[in-house]
Amino acid sequence: MFKNIISYILIFTFFIIMINSCKSDKSKSNKHKINNKEITVQEDNPLILTINKAQNDKYIFGNIIKITGQTEKTSNTDTLILSINNKNIAKLTTENPSYKWDTKTAHTGRNLIEIELNKNSQRFRKQKFVTIFSNEKPEEYTYKIKNVYKHDVHAYTQGLFYHNGFLYEATGLKGQSTVRKVKLETGEVLQSFAIPKDVFGEGITLYNNKIIQISWESGRGFVYDFNTFKQLDEFSYSGEGWGICTDNKNLFMTDGSSEVKILEPQTYSKIGSFEVYDENGPVKYLNELEYINGYIYANIYQYEKIVKFDPETGKVAAYIDLSHILPMNDYKPNTDVLNGIAYDKEHNRLFVTGKLWPKLFEIKLVKK
Repeated sequence: MFKNIISYILIFTFFIIMINSCKSDKSKSNKHKINNKEITVQEDNPLILTINKAQNDKYIFGNIIKITGQTEKTSNTDTLILSINNKNIAKLTTENPSYKWDTKTAHTGRNLIEIELNKNSQRFRKQKFVTIFSNEKPEEYTYKIKNVYKHDVHAYTQGLFYHNGFLYEATGLKGQSTVRKVKLETGEVLQSFAIPKDVFGEGITLYNNKIIQISWESGRGFVYDFNTFKQLDEFSYSGEGWGICTDNKNLFMTDGSSEVKILEPQTYSKIGSFEVYDENGPVKYLNELEYINGYIYANIYQYEKIVKFDPETGKVAAYIDLSHILPMNDYKPNTDVLNGIAYDKEHNRLFVTGKLWPKLFEIKLVKK
């Protein structure tokens, strides 16, 4: 009996020692990958990142924000690298530990502020996010209908653009998704092909004589020859795909949130992003996109409204109210939401339609 008690005590003691040993062996560092290289970031981070408080607890576009980077045990040899939105901005030293950031160089929404120290073969990093609101009140527009055209009532419109006298349209739903060339005046489909049946087609845009299309949940993008519709390439991305457009330099892509991803048009890789904000906060449910004269126009999903914003800053410039543009007697049980924006630059014509709508409208914007 006594031996058994001694055995239990020894086993219990060994168990406690092992637990403490495991705890003490826990590394004070975490493994991270940066640019596909694994580095060690110490948990006992000596960095102190301070950002001056916003007036009325709200940072406004154009504010000057003071950013200070320091170490707990200040060393004259320590130099911190300050980056904003993954771009190196300044070096912070003991003599000059602060940087005044003019947010006119930023974008609305969340901006990543980060300081980094490389010392004794170790890398320390600390980061914070700063959310910036627009400093402008958006203009308000309504519409005047200039022309009405036939639209395929079976087309679940997900993407739309105009080029050289014709509309190009992408339709959605699995097993029904197509890309098509449409005669504006009659709504006649002149050229069409179906995309893979397991893919829910979304937005399309024209870049460098190629049609680029994204899909909803499959993370697959497709590239087609503009003239033949032959598939040339396929690419992948993370998250959902909703709308896409181009300024002929970069691609802009939405995922149903307030974020707009910026893609490099040769590799289709993400090179940046921003969030669309007005003076009150983010504009969510960004859907189909069209680039028009330096601004992006986006359908807001489930709303009869288009938002116009600046892709350089993310600031909302205007809201366009398209309420009741489709007459009530044109509604059927399956008639869906407003979606689809196309622009004829040569003749300054703006077209809009919707999912399973029988009509496509040419409109003129009227300021309220």
